[in-house]
Amino acid sequence: MLDPSTLTTLASATVALLSPLIGKAFEKGAEEAGKGAAGLLVERLKTRLGSTRAKDALADVAQQPADADSQAALRVQLKKAVEAEPALADFLQQWLEEARKQAAVTGITQTATVTGNHNQTVQIAGSGNSVG
Repeated sequence: MLDPSTLTTLASATVALLSPLIGKAFEKGAEEAGKGAAGLLVERLKTRLGSTRAKDALADVAQQPADADSQAALRVQLKKAVEAEPALADFLQQWLEEARKQAAVTGITQTATVTGNHNQTVQIAGSGNSVG
C-alpha cells in the first residue's frame, strides 16, 4: 500500500495533467473529442476506474476542467480508488507517463520536484484557475 504522501502526489499529478488534456480533447468540439490522442487518454482513465464515484468525479472535471472543487473531488476519489485497489497505482503511473508525452505534444508542460515529508504539490494549466 502506498504511503499517504505518495498517494496524494499521485492523485494530484493525475488531476493536474488531466485537466488541461480534457481541454485539449474538447477543443475541436464534443463530436471529435474521443478521436484525438488526448481524448483517448481520458477515455482510458475513465474505463479503468472501477469506482462509480471516481467516474462521476471524472465526468465533473470533464464538464468543468478548471473548476477547483471538481478537481479536488477527483483527487479524493482517486486516492480512495487506489486505496481500494492498489494495482490502480501502477496503472496511474503508466497513464501519467503517456499523459506527459501527450501534454508535451500539445504544448502543456509541468514539472515538480518534491522532497521531504508531508509536502503537497498542486499544478494547474490554463487560465482562470484557483487553488483553495
